[in-house]
Amino acid sequence: MMLAGEFHTSWAGIVDLHTLLVMNILLLLLYAGVMLVNARASGASTGVGWFAGSNVSRAAAFLLLLGGGALPLSIGVVEALSDMLAVFSVILLYKSFAELLDRAPRLRWLPYVLAGLMLAGVIYSAAVPRGFPAAMFLVSLILGIGTALIASVVLRFSADDSGLAGWLTGVALSLYALLMFMQALVSLRFKTPVYGQAAAEMQLLCVGGSLLTNSAVAFGFMFLSTAKLRVELMWRAQIDELTGLLNRWALKRVAVKELIRCRRERCSFAVIMMDLDGLKGVNDAMGHGCGDTVLQAVAAVLQETVRERDSVARMGGDEFCVLLPKTELPEAMRVAERLRSEVHDLAIHFRGETVRIRSSLGVASSKQCGLSWQRLMDESDAALYRAKREGKNQVVAAGEVVVEIPENLVERRSSGAGIGRT
Repeated sequence: MMLAGEFHTSWAGIVDLHTLLVMNILLLLLYAGVMLVNARASGASTGVGWFAGSNVSRAAAFLLLLGGGALPLSIGVVEALSDMLAVFSVILLYKSFAELLDRAPRLRWLPYVLAGLMLAGVIYSAAVPRGFPAAMFLVSLILGIGTALIASVVLRFSADDSGLAGWLTGVALSLYALLMFMQALVSLRFKTPVYGQAAAEMQLLCVGGSLLTNSAVAFGFMFLSTAKLRVELMWRAQIDELTGLLNRWALKRVAVKELIRCRRERCSFAVIMMDLDGLKGVNDAMGHGCGDTVLQAVAAVLQETVRERDSVARMGGDEFCVLLPKTELPEAMRVAERLRSEVHDLAIHFRGETVRIRSSLGVASSKQCGLSWQRLMDESDAALYRAKREGKNQVVAAGEVVVEIPENLVERRSSGAGIGRT
């Protein structure tokens, strides 16, 4: 890459180039600072350190181009340092987006490829005749390839709720990659009479394009980072932190959607309420840490036992709820009995002690209660407390319906490490 002072252009052209370089440097440093401050204030810190480092590295590359003539170094050394910083900034930019979009394991080889290309470029630049601008060609090619790959990652893996920001960021990166490829092609015209003017105009275009694309990429990164934080917060708002199940609020949202679908398709809907018998005694005897372990073990059993389309939630304390779309009451009773049996067989190991727990369950069906969420909840809850009053560790259906469950329909399953079944 040429130093700014090496261009044989008009005085106005040199001023324009210097102005663009200064603007790039100031804005890159500003973006780095804003990203760090925003990450500290909002908590959206994924990939921010790499992104700030990329901006600082790119600003340093531009600074060398701007004031390299004042350094006690040869022009070749200054250009080599600037080129290395430019390539390093692309590597850091890749790492920032890979971390932000959770793509690091898939493309972990990219930084090594870019670094290898840069090393090959330095060796090649030293070997070819000095008449050919090898450094400009190779560095432009490396920057173009690296930026194009980053653009492909952003365009492919941006989430649906951040599609516009991801699309704009990917387009900005693609345009910058195109400018780099164009600069590489211009360097191939080094033997033509118009090469000096073409190279000067091309670098002016690249520096101006960098000003625009860096701004677009900075704002795009901030939007993507904010969108990811928003998704994480929404997810946390729906999930019970201890068990990983849905919470009461999220369950109601799912239930309303499923009830609408069942009403449209004219199918049945069932709800199971479960309450653990004796968890308070476990907490009193062995501490709340043991109680938390019991809740986590029961949550794992519920998730493993129900179908993929069913939803499981912790309603609070030791109470759980299971939604069973497209399920008749007899089948819901069989599921509930299977859940009761699985919990009954749990052997939970805590600090050398084996803890066992029992459960009571109430089942309500839309055939008896209608497709009303509140009515289903009330009836299944009433059936649950009837089960507890009548001896616990059993399944009771809402209303007067009595469903016989053949013993051969109750399935038994084995557990994973740390939790045993007898």
